[in-house]
Amino acid sequence: MPSTKSDIIIAGAGPAGTTCALALAEAGLSVALIDKASFPRDKVCGDAIPGRAVKTLYSLNPKFKEEFLAFPLKLQTRSTALYYRNRELSFNWVGEAYTSARLDFDNFLFSLVRAHTGTTILQETEIKEAQQGKEGFTLTTSDGRTLNCKLLIAADGANSTLARKLINRTINRNNHVGSVRAYYSNVTTLNPHTTEVYFLEEFLPSYLWIFPLPDNRANVGFGMLSSEISRRKLDLKKLFYEFIERSPKVSQRLQGAIQEGPLQGFGLPLGGRRLPISGSNYMLTGDAASIIDPMSGDGIGNAMVSGKLAAAQALQCFATGNFSAQAMQKYDAALYNTLGSELRLHLRTRNALARMPFLLNGIFALAGNRHIKRLVQKAL
Repeated sequence: MPSTKSDIIIAGAGPAGTTCALALAEAGLSVALIDKASFPRDKVCGDAIPGRAVKTLYSLNPKFKEEFLAFPLKLQTRSTALYYRNRELSFNWVGEAYTSARLDFDNFLFSLVRAHTGTTILQETEIKEAQQGKEGFTLTTSDGRTLNCKLLIAADGANSTLARKLINRTINRNNHVGSVRAYYSNVTTLNPHTTEVYFLEEFLPSYLWIFPLPDNRANVGFGMLSSEISRRKLDLKKLFYEFIERSPKVSQRLQGAIQEGPLQGFGLPLGGRRLPISGSNYMLTGDAASIIDPMSGDGIGNAMVSGKLAAAQALQCFATGNFSAQAMQKYDAALYNTLGSELRLHLRTRNALARMPFLLNGIFALAGNRHIKRLVQKAL
């Protein structure tokens, strides 16, 4: 097959990659967006669309706000309730937040790229090799194509092939969460505008979530630090069902509900440490950059922020003609200045709860205190 050349190749069409493509819509550059799947496609996730994601989308183009508000496959989240030892800690959200199945939300973002940009889109195209040269990258795909670009933006997720190839990224089990989730239908006992999080003493600081979705469906999942799973030789799928059985409140919530399909697993590379996320002619974004919130598990909002910042750095590179590793450090600085302090705080908080689970008792004992509520809300 003949080779093709683009100014920018974005590898991965999830929230980070699509946000980056949308932010480059008026750049006058040739941009290719590549994904190994065909849209719409599922993505195993918690399906919470936080305020940061919504704000980032709105900041790109006023039209996107109109289209998102008209997007029917979502529920607005107005409150969150936390449960532990028959106690409840709940609070209301001030900004816009939603739940939406990733099958639907990612496809919505993908449709925006199609409708509002001149991006070249290549689906069912998996990158097998990435060779760096003086003028950028040459990529070899699974179907034998050769793609060339001046700038490569890796947005290929938690199991990023490019992160492994470009910076030799490996899993750090102390900063990585193993998770499972299942969809349930006929969930009739939930407030459709409230997300719920459950703690059990045996599993702290891990938790189970129940997030409502349209049509009386729910995303139910459970996550635990990978190092703990390995140390205790745990079966996470078995623990998921044990958690439901041991929690009367969760069992009540799912009474009469029907599990849709198998329980599926996924990994979450957590943020909180400063890692290399760029180099000469490339940047890492989203989960490939390990910027998932260590407390809430939110990756979508941070991914979209990283996609927008990568686009800004790309524009600067093409304006100056400077694609050096030193120039790319401006992207690292921008991302960590935006997210770094929050991620570090949340990582310290998570680690403290892991070492001293009794702290959660104190938090819930003071559940009525507005300062405690504010601290918990910031952590989520």
